[in-house]
Amino acid sequence: MPAFSKKSEERLNTCHPDLQAVCRELIKQYDFAVLCGHRGKAEQNAAFDAGNSRLIYPQSKHNTKPSLAVDIVPYPIDWGNLYRFREMLHRFDALARMMRERGEIESEFEYGADWESFKDYPHVEIKTKG
Repeated sequence: MPAFSKKSEERLNTCHPDLQAVCRELIKQYDFAVLCGHRGKAEQNAAFDAGNSRLIYPQSKHNTKPSLAVDIVPYPIDWGNLYRFREMLHRFDALARMMRERGEIESEFEYGADWESFKDYPHVEIKTKG
């Protein structure tokens, strides 16, 4: 059974409990790594400068404590295989719906892969209510 590396675990621990709960269920059936949870000012602005984020600090959901966003990637990482990213996100979404129905989490999620203007396949964030 897949398991998180120490680094993935450390990154996941910076995230909202609902993100943690779904990721902990997903790792039981699908191998993936956690690239990023919380980002501080320097890390967020570096991501912006590199073109990996559209937002400067503190506008990203990665900038909250706990983080309202997580970046996850199928393991082993192959940035050119978008099928694996889509499969991982479909599994994440199915688990999240099931866990919400059972009352284990409350959050609904938005996926960067669904964004029209900026495709961010690793990105999962908690939807803002309202």
